[in-house]
Amino acid sequence: MNISDRQSYISKIFKDVHKNIFDQIKVFEDKSKIQDDVWHKKELGNGNSVVIDDGNFFDKAGINFSSISGKSLPESSVGNKSKSMGLPFFATGVSVVFHPKNPHIPTAHLNVRYFCTHKKNQVFEEWFGGGFDLTPYILDKEDCKRWHKGAKDVCGLIDDNFYKVSKKNCDDYFYIPHRKEHRGIGGIFYEKKKFKQVDQGLSFSQKVAESFIENYVQIVNKQKLKKYNKEEKKFQRFRRGRYVEFNLTYDRGTLFGLQSGGRIESILMSLPNEVEWHYKFDEKLTDEQQKLYDVLKKPKNWTDDV
Repeated sequence: MNISDRQSYISKIFKDVHKNIFDQIKVFEDKSKIQDDVWHKKELGNGNSVVIDDGNFFDKAGINFSSISGKSLPESSVGNKSKSMGLPFFATGVSVVFHPKNPHIPTAHLNVRYFCTHKKNQVFEEWFGGGFDLTPYILDKEDCKRWHKGAKDVCGLIDDNFYKVSKKNCDDYFYIPHRKEHRGIGGIFYEKKKFKQVDQGLSFSQKVAESFIENYVQIVNKQKLKKYNKEEKKFQRFRRGRYVEFNLTYDRGTLFGLQSGGRIESILMSLPNEVEWHYKFDEKLTDEQQKLYDVLKKPKNWTDDV
């Protein structure tokens, strides 16, 4: 299989991941609110951005597939120096963010991706990355346990220690230093994961995405009919500010998209529409809000009693 055919084969796997997630989530939203945007950008690549903007169920949601290439791999792709830096690259993957209207339903994020670099028309180096995390606004401990059990189960396909390592990576990565708190209750996060065979990495990426959407749909179905008040909605908008701060300041996916000349609409689709910042707003928390802050300040081992 030549390089071009190989890239098409790998891209097709991620296109299928994209379709599976879309098929499972579209049932919650009015069809007229869903924008299915197939795009092509010259000298970059192509993709498919499914976006819900001011929907009836979602304030904002995005399911993005992309397949891109470039002449020089940006450092932000792996977060450190690498022997692949500066080489021509190919990257494909799926990124997902859901911002539901109901504050009882958490924001959720997924990313699964494949990278490779080339030298003399041969694959020089290749690896996988990805993970998922959950950002609740009203803490439900059972949902958190469900989320992390799913994460632990899928990590068990690698080895018994992979969940522990990936959970810590997630907690460390989705941390907002200037706030001294984590973005949410975490999940898993892995970078530059190599497999003996590319099909093993593709299969694991599929399983990660399946765990993400299956567990999230269960949480959505549990929480979707719960009533909420203006104060809970305002707190949701305030906490979304933290989401924006992280994505625009620290997220390497955002930096990679900008540094690689990516499609700005797709790069920033993760940002919610309704966000608020207030002065010392979180110095007067309710008891329920304080419970959330307790786990945002200090990550919890949710699977200890599962």
